[in-house]
Amino acid sequence: MEYSHGTALPRYLMDVISAANIRTELRVGQRAQWDAALEQLSYIPGIYTHASIDYQLAYQQGHGGEWWDISMIVFWDNKPSAIWPLSFSLKEGKGNLSSHGLPVVPPQVVPACVVSSRKRIGKSCLDLADAIAKVAEIGTWLSAESFSESIGLSDWHIDAMARDAGCAVRHDLFLDLRPDMAEIKRNIRSSYKSLITGGMRIWSVGVLESSDQGIWEEFRQLHLKVSGRKTRSDDTWALQLSDIEHRHAFLVYLRNSQGEMVGGGLFNFTRDEGAYAVGVYDRSLFDKPLGHVVQYRAIEELKKRGVRWYKIGARPFRSETPNPTDKEVSIGEFKQGFASHAFPQFQLMHKA
Repeated sequence: MEYSHGTALPRYLMDVISAANIRTELRVGQRAQWDAALEQLSYIPGIYTHASIDYQLAYQQGHGGEWWDISMIVFWDNKPSAIWPLSFSLKEGKGNLSSHGLPVVPPQVVPACVVSSRKRIGKSCLDLADAIAKVAEIGTWLSAESFSESIGLSDWHIDAMARDAGCAVRHDLFLDLRPDMAEIKRNIRSSYKSLITGGMRIWSVGVLESSDQGIWEEFRQLHLKVSGRKTRSDDTWALQLSDIEHRHAFLVYLRNSQGEMVGGGLFNFTRDEGAYAVGVYDRSLFDKPLGHVVQYRAIEELKKRGVRWYKIGARPFRSETPNPTDKEVSIGEFKQGFASHAFPQFQLMHKA
């Protein structure tokens, strides 16, 4: 098995995957087939898309170690029946199983599968993950299950708990985009409304929804200036611009009266779910309504595209372990002002 960056998957992992009691094909060579299965889902979370996987993989590769994309299409009754974003990495000789740096997400099974098949797919994927963790001497590995507009806990969750997994609850903020904009605005935190109105007067608001290297470079340079250093690879920036070009993302950006870019946010979206990817704002203007305007304009854009839910991001609480930083709590509190719902994200600690 050769990968796009030219490094062969370790033999012991190839053997484990080949010996699994399910038939799989790697996403690497079957991108169209992956998309065909993805489109059958009743809800498409952003993390299962090529855009998300390619970006996260490039981001992680830029921070060292060896990374292999082993995302799989699972076949059942000779039909592509599930997609599973998965990666394996080695850093300083230590293996890790993840979904490209994030906790492993469960396979998404197409609705046409009967209940018994869905259960067997989930169990077989969990068996395979445990087998990979065991042969790679990982010890423990983490998975996480977020909102996907379904009712009840998944078979993956129940099966993992039956195998003595530990469970912690985190919180994700979402905005239901199905009401009309007037109702959405009514439910935004009251103190934000005047800030949004005032910010619309102060800033010129633009939306980049096609490939414009000049505007994108302004945004990248603003990110570099605010960060004070280069935080990620050129490949990740190129991938995000490609997402805009292929209508998987858009950039909302703000200019001051001199035409200078002072802030902006990138938002990815699928048929069903939008997500806040990255934002950057001129630190000298933090007393001005920057993020409020960008968030509201993004909500309008996602609504216009018919997206059903906006995944605003995590809402950390001080009681969590490990404790979030003050900055993380503050950002979560800001995001909650736009949210209509807080949904649980169940993080499972698996023992190999």
